[in-house]
Order: sequence, then C-alpha cells, then structure tokens
Amino acid sequence: EAWLIAFTNELRKLLPRPYIISHAPQAPYFMGPPRYPGGGYVKVDKETHGAVDYYNVQFYNQGDSKYSSYATLFVHSDGTF
Repeated sequence: EAWLIAFTNELRKLLPRPYIISHAPQAPYFMGPPRYPGGGYVKVDKETHGAVDYYNVQFYNQGDSKYSSYATLFVHSDGTF
C-alpha cells in the first residue's frame, strides 16, 4: 500500500484539480483487515485524503457467485482472494 499511497499523493501534487485521478482495484481489495493486514484499499483511500476522484471497481473475473446480491455487494462482501 505504501508505494501506491506515495504515488497517488505525489501525482495529485503534479496534477491538481480539475485533473481526474482514478484507480481500478478489484473489489476484494476493499475488504481491509484481517484479509489485508496492511489495510488494502481501505488504507489507500484513507491516506490519500481524497486525492482519488473515483474508483472504477472491478467486479469481474472473481467467480460466478460473487457479488450476486445487494447484501454481498454492499453489506458484506463474499469475494475471496
């Protein structure tokens, strides 16, 4: 996470708004600890302080039954990595 946080924060300094910065992580990276002890994208989002304008979250290529309902998409992810 550290390199991505540093890169994103530096990129925002070099590309101030109105330039747009986006990231495209796969959904399970937002699960944070304990799945990702370092924090995953929960940490990236927190430590970039809004530098990412939007996340284009990838929900494909993660199995047939993943994110098949409101509950598994927004309440409690059933994605596995």
